[in-house]
Amino acid sequence: MKTYIVLDESGAMHLKNERYFVIAGFMTRELHKVTSAHKRIEEIVKVRKNIPIHQKIELKSSKINDSQQALFLNEIYDLSGVVPIAIVIDKDNLSKFGASENVAYNFFVKNLLKYLFKCNIPILQTNNIELRVDNRNTSVKSLKDLETFLQWEFELMDLEVKVKYLDSKDNRDVQMADYIANMVWKKYNCPKEDLSRRVSQYYRTYISKFPFKLFGSNPTLKQLEQESNKNDEKLVVNS
Repeated sequence: MKTYIVLDESGAMHLKNERYFVIAGFMTRELHKVTSAHKRIEEIVKVRKNIPIHQKIELKSSKINDSQQALFLNEIYDLSGVVPIAIVIDKDNLSKFGASENVAYNFFVKNLLKYLFKCNIPILQTNNIELRVDNRNTSVKSLKDLETFLQWEFELMDLEVKVKYLDSKDNRDVQMADYIANMVWKKYNCPKEDLSRRVSQYYRTYISKFPFKLFGSNPTLKQLEQESNKNDEKLVVNS
């Protein structure tokens, strides 16, 4: 049975004014449940925002308030058969990571999938994955790059991975992934705006952190410790 993995990103690798970059979304085998849930909440939010029900408009996380976003989030978190997922990248501890944004994105998606497989999640007991991602920042070349990259990575697992790039304004599942990615981004970059506190089942989110050993540590303190250790080594050698 096919497993769908729907992802969106929040933040950007090149921005200096934010520490964490996030790729997040959910896994499911019942995509119709997610799209139906989005449609139900969209109607409620449209009424609150005085938008005609039949007017086609994308309610991006940046265009709705926290209360409205929490409605979408609690709806998807309450669905059985849906597993929220994320990878959070600590950019302050990537001093030697010089890859382009597209290459970095592919690398982080691969790391997220490897982490999820290690978690032994039943929904990943499959040999057929369809990865559905927002196409907003994707070059034509990288469309095939990610799929090829993942197929090589998981070839020994007898796993077929197909990647679909979708326009979020026409795909409710990608819009749901946007809400999850934005919530996780706020939790790490803007603790005072932590939206996860409004989501009762946020604890269900599988979160990978990169780089794992240095995640969240102060790079300056780490550098001082390294220098101190070097000085200690010199003293031992010279004594």
